[in-house]
Amino acid sequence: MKKSVLLLSVVGLFALGSCKKKGCTDPAAPNYDSEAEKDDGSCEEPVVPTYVVPTTYEFTDADGNSTVSYGGQTARMDMLSEMTSYLKTANTSGGSNQLDAATLLAMYDNSYTGWSDQNLVGNGKQLKSKTALGDAGVQAQFETWMTEAAAATPPTEDGYYLQAETGQEWTQLIEKGLMSACFASQLTGNYLAGIESDDNSVAVDPANGKYYTEMEHHWDEAYGYFTDAVDYPTNGTNRFWGKYANNTLETLLGSATTISEAFRTGRAAISAGVTADVPAQVAIIQEEVRRMVAGMAIHYLNSTKQKVADGESQNKVNHYMSEAWAFIYGVQFCANPDMDSQTVNGLLAQIDGGFEGFTQSTQSINATIDLIAAASGLEDFKNDL
Repeated sequence: MKKSVLLLSVVGLFALGSCKKKGCTDPAAPNYDSEAEKDDGSCEEPVVPTYVVPTTYEFTDADGNSTVSYGGQTARMDMLSEMTSYLKTANTSGGSNQLDAATLLAMYDNSYTGWSDQNLVGNGKQLKSKTALGDAGVQAQFETWMTEAAAATPPTEDGYYLQAETGQEWTQLIEKGLMSACFASQLTGNYLAGIESDDNSVAVDPANGKYYTEMEHHWDEAYGYFTDAVDYPTNGTNRFWGKYANNTLETLLGSATTISEAFRTGRAAISAGVTADVPAQVAIIQEEVRRMVAGMAIHYLNSTKQKVADGESQNKVNHYMSEAWAFIYGVQFCANPDMDSQTVNGLLAQIDGGFEGFTQSTQSINATIDLIAAASGLEDFKNDL
């Protein structure tokens, strides 16, 4: 009797074990069964979404509504364009056009009402708040340059550049400086740096024409600080980073092609929901922007040497050196910079004693080029930039 009971118990346990529900137990499989206790080999391969990278920066939702929006970035580029044009008036008036500090400062924080494009008036956008991710010290530096430029006496001969006694040309420091401290900083260190934490599941506000997700919109805003052309580099090569990336930098580094392709690829991946592909494109863009800023610094240092060799006036030499100075200054504002603020400021301090003494020394210029090239990985290109 005892043997019979034991046998029945064993048979019962075997029967219970054999009744486990079979199915796919792989959570990554499309046919995953959360109730399955035993895998029966039926798991299907995950379906990987595919997407096509367009040749232009144009994206729509399933209903054909455009999901691209970077109007705020275009407005800021328009503001810097008008500010730069105003600054340059001091170069061509034969000493008669004194800049106004209040005008420059108002352009910077967009309390200005005299924009030639009246759509900029009171639009809630400004350059100042976006400078250096809100760093008050850097913002104050730009305001100091604006105030100094307005206090200086314009040159009495047309074609001469408004410069400090030590050689700095304020127009270049402000324009090229903001290209990095505002545009490159926002592009690489704000929007792209935080893109992975953005929501990509729902449109922000379709009822009010915002058909894009948070992630799509932030990606677009980063693109808008590079260019406002959907067909770049066919168009959009006339100002700021879109301009410089497509000149010497495109020939040597492929900057325009690489950056625009990475932007279109990343955006296509986001729109298709393949966000795993996005970090690689972020890394490409951030690296190329760092190379772009450093490359332009080297380019203008080389140009400065050439102007000296050509026997150009010191005013003209200072013009090119000021552009180099501004791009060197801008290196620190890229995400994961090749040179930090302390290194950059130490380098600039060697120049600030007086542009004339620095620019007349080929050895000093070459040493600066070598330092920047080594930090940015541009040693192979430094002589051709």
